[in-house]
Amino acid sequence: MTTNIFAFVVVLGILIFFHELGHFLVARMFGVGVEKFSLGFGPRLFGRTVGLTDYRISAIPLGGYVKMVGDEPDAELAPEMIPYSFTHKHVFKKIMIVAAGPFFNLLLAVIIYTGFFIFIGTEDIRPVVNHVAKESPAAQAGLQTGDLVVAVDGSTVASWSDINRLVADGHGRAVRISAKREDSFFDVSVVPQTKVAKDILGDDAPYYDIGFSGLAPLKAVVGEVADGYPAKKAGMQPGDLIVAIDDQPVDSWNTMKAIISQSHGEPMRLRVVRGEENLSVDIVPVLFSEENVLGEKVDSYRIGISTPGLDIPDADRITIKRGFFEAVAESVDQTYQISRLTLLSIGKLIKGTVSTKTLGGPIMIAEMAGQQAKAGFTNLIFFIAVLSINLAVLNFLPIPVLDGGHLMFFFIEAAIRRPINVRMREIAQQAGIFILILLMIFVFYNDIMRIFSS
Repeated sequence: MTTNIFAFVVVLGILIFFHELGHFLVARMFGVGVEKFSLGFGPRLFGRTVGLTDYRISAIPLGGYVKMVGDEPDAELAPEMIPYSFTHKHVFKKIMIVAAGPFFNLLLAVIIYTGFFIFIGTEDIRPVVNHVAKESPAAQAGLQTGDLVVAVDGSTVASWSDINRLVADGHGRAVRISAKREDSFFDVSVVPQTKVAKDILGDDAPYYDIGFSGLAPLKAVVGEVADGYPAKKAGMQPGDLIVAIDDQPVDSWNTMKAIISQSHGEPMRLRVVRGEENLSVDIVPVLFSEENVLGEKVDSYRIGISTPGLDIPDADRITIKRGFFEAVAESVDQTYQISRLTLLSIGKLIKGTVSTKTLGGPIMIAEMAGQQAKAGFTNLIFFIAVLSINLAVLNFLPIPVLDGGHLMFFFIEAAIRRPINVRMREIAQQAGIFILILLMIFVFYNDIMRIFSS
């Protein structure tokens, strides 16, 4: 609990600081006076006044704000303060000041990812072919297990991520694979097959597959056996290798999983190799229900075993570190992809295709922050980056009270060349506050129900 609270305060403090720093710096750049720079809401706990600005820490650590001179349209100002007034600045300056907050949250994510790509790097595997699917484009082109891929369409590759990226960039056209086999180099032309998988939001995601991989198929070896499930009752043990089900050969974990999931709960006989022994095990799969990442109920038949995980030889593991410009480019792309995914998720929540049960509030954020903190500094930093992107996207939504709502008013002001009626803005702000209060109540409810159901 203490770790969760501490991690929550740290994470939220960093996110709020960067957000408000964006508003503050751009406001000062355009000559707007800043009266308060507060981390938190409510009563002032402590702080320091420098010039016009009171830099303070406030009692409620669930947000923050920058109070600018004349940020209320109907505020009365002394004549000497009008040059420092937010309201009296050109509308495009006001747009930039408001947009700077969420923009700085995106910038924070880019900074975090850039530092990670430069100094820590990403784990990958050497571009050695460890599996070629039968009758795949790679097999037809003559590629074999053990081949080292050195280039795709003339671009040098250092890892399997490079291969996947370059094949995807081809958009299905033939690609030239340059490889090394023993001491000789050769080129082959391969036309990828277009296949479709499900992405994290359950949508169809086309991809291009050549039919080779840096990972050998995962064998149907038992990692753990869950208590209370058919496998445990039948006496299966960790390390057992499943080679057939009802006389149907099993060549991989995925093949075994597919056969069991299609069993409809009918009895089946597994042929198992345990050390030097060949055993037959009779099992009746059970129906298992769970929620996926979309909050949808998913039913599947299982016998209660798990995989021991991938076993990648140390010789094939590599760490890729990038130069500054490459790291920045990849960081921007990563930030864009997460922003896009966040927007799509919001759209699916509105449509009802994603369950509202997936929404969480401060309690859930605190739990997740604590988990990431326990997992290590790198995990926590990545969590901050993802949360910062989410905060930016949410703040850009055109909801009154949020930055996006203010931007909406200012864009209208720019279009009609006069400020929107103060009374109209007040009504919109009240509606926005009402919406946010309802949302906060709902996510708190979700958080509480999640605690009691766990």
